Amino acid sequence: MGKSISKDADKLLCTLYKKYLECRKAGQIKDNARCFGDSDDIQREMFPKQYPEDIADTCRELHRKGYLLCTPGDDMANDVILTDVAIVYMENRFKNGLLEVIQFLSHFRP
Repeated sequence: MGKSISKDADKLLCTLYKKYLECRKAGQIKDNARCFGDSDDIQREMFPKQYPEDIADTCRELHRKGYLLCTPGDDMANDVILTDVAIVYMENRFKNGLLEVIQFLSHFRP
Protein backbone atom coordinates (compact mmCIF):
# COMPACT_ATOMS: atom_id res chain seq x y z
CA MET A 1 0.00 0.00 0.00
CA GLY A 2 1.27 3.46 -0.87
CA LYS A 3 1.74 6.41 1.40
CA SER A 4 -1.39 8.36 2.23
CA ILE A 5 -1.90 11.28 -0.18
CA SER A 6 -4.74 13.65 -1.06
CA LYS A 7 -7.12 12.96 -3.94
CA ASP A 8 -5.53 15.79 -5.93
CA ALA A 9 -2.10 14.25 -5.39
CA ASP A 10 -3.38 10.83 -6.41
CA LYS A 11 -4.83 12.24 -9.63
CA LEU A 12 -1.60 14.10 -10.41
CA LEU A 13 0.57 11.06 -9.68
CA CYS A 14 -1.60 8.83 -11.87
CA THR A 15 -1.56 11.41 -14.67
CA LEU A 16 2.24 11.70 -14.55
CA TYR A 17 2.57 7.91 -14.50
CA LYS A 18 0.25 7.67 -17.52
CA LYS A 19 2.45 10.18 -19.37
CA TYR A 20 5.55 8.20 -18.34
CA LEU A 21 4.04 4.98 -19.72
CA GLU A 22 3.03 6.70 -22.96
CA CYS A 23 6.55 8.08 -23.41
CA ARG A 24 8.08 4.65 -22.75
CA LYS A 25 5.68 3.06 -25.22
CA ALA A 26 6.75 5.68 -27.79
CA GLY A 27 10.38 4.61 -27.32
CA GLN A 28 11.76 7.20 -24.91
CA ILE A 29 14.43 6.10 -22.47
CA LYS A 30 13.37 5.90 -18.81
CA ASP A 31 15.48 8.85 -17.75
CA ASN A 32 13.70 11.18 -20.19
CA ALA A 33 10.22 9.69 -19.76
CA ARG A 34 10.20 10.39 -16.03
CA CYS A 35 11.00 14.14 -16.38
CA PHE A 36 8.13 16.64 -16.64
CA GLY A 37 9.65 20.12 -16.55
CA ASP A 38 8.19 22.44 -13.93
CA SER A 39 4.76 22.62 -12.32
CA ASP A 40 3.67 25.35 -14.76
CA ASP A 41 4.47 23.01 -17.68
CA ILE A 42 2.44 20.25 -16.01
CA GLN A 43 -0.47 22.63 -15.38
CA ARG A 44 -0.48 23.90 -19.00
CA GLU A 45 -0.21 20.45 -20.60
CA MET A 46 -2.26 18.25 -18.27
CA PHE A 47 -4.44 20.41 -16.00
CA PRO A 48 -5.28 23.63 -17.89
CA LYS A 49 -8.39 24.32 -15.78
CA GLN A 50 -6.49 24.29 -12.48
CA TYR A 51 -4.47 27.06 -10.89
CA PRO A 52 -0.70 26.76 -11.42
CA GLU A 53 -0.18 27.36 -7.68
CA ASP A 54 -2.36 24.35 -6.85
CA ILE A 55 -0.35 22.09 -9.17
CA ALA A 56 2.89 23.37 -7.60
CA ASP A 57 1.51 22.69 -4.11
CA THR A 58 0.44 19.18 -5.12
CA CYS A 59 3.89 18.50 -6.62
CA ARG A 60 5.44 19.54 -3.31
CA GLU A 61 3.07 17.18 -1.46
CA LEU A 62 4.18 14.30 -3.68
CA HIS A 63 7.81 15.34 -3.15
CA ARG A 64 7.37 15.16 0.64
CA LYS A 65 5.93 11.63 0.25
CA GLY A 66 8.85 10.50 -1.92
CA TYR A 67 6.91 10.12 -5.19
CA LEU A 68 8.45 13.13 -6.97
CA LEU A 69 11.76 14.89 -6.98
CA CYS A 70 11.50 18.65 -7.47
CA THR A 71 13.16 21.85 -6.38
CA PRO A 72 11.28 24.91 -5.11
CA GLY A 73 11.61 28.34 -6.68
CA ASP A 74 9.51 31.15 -8.14
CA ASP A 75 6.37 29.71 -6.50
CA MET A 76 6.76 26.59 -8.65
CA ALA A 77 8.01 23.06 -8.38
CA ASN A 78 10.98 22.94 -10.76
CA ASP A 79 12.59 19.93 -12.45
CA VAL A 80 9.73 17.55 -11.58
CA ILE A 81 10.86 13.91 -11.84
CA LEU A 82 8.92 10.72 -11.09
CA THR A 83 10.92 8.69 -8.54
CA ASP A 84 11.70 4.98 -8.60
CA VAL A 85 9.48 4.67 -5.50
CA ALA A 86 6.55 6.14 -7.46
CA ILE A 87 7.12 3.92 -10.48
CA VAL A 88 7.31 0.75 -8.38
CA TYR A 89 4.21 1.78 -6.42
CA MET A 90 2.28 2.46 -9.61
CA GLU A 91 3.45 -0.77 -11.28
CA ASN A 92 2.12 -2.71 -8.31
CA ARG A 93 -1.08 -0.68 -8.16
CA PHE A 94 -1.87 -0.92 -11.88
CA LYS A 95 -0.72 -4.40 -12.82
CA ASN A 96 -2.34 -4.17 -16.28
CA GLY A 97 -0.40 -1.01 -17.15
CA LEU A 98 -1.52 1.89 -19.27
CA LEU A 99 -5.09 0.77 -19.98
CA GLU A 100 -5.81 0.34 -16.29
CA VAL A 101 -4.39 3.80 -15.49
CA ILE A 102 -6.51 5.38 -18.24
CA GLN A 103 -9.58 3.60 -16.90
CA PHE A 104 -8.86 4.84 -13.36
CA LEU A 105 -8.34 8.44 -14.54
CA SER A 106 -11.61 8.38 -16.46
CA HIS A 107 -13.42 8.47 -13.10
CA PHE A 108 -12.06 12.00 -12.51
CA ARG A 109 -13.48 13.45 -15.72
CA PRO A 110 -16.79 15.34 -15.59
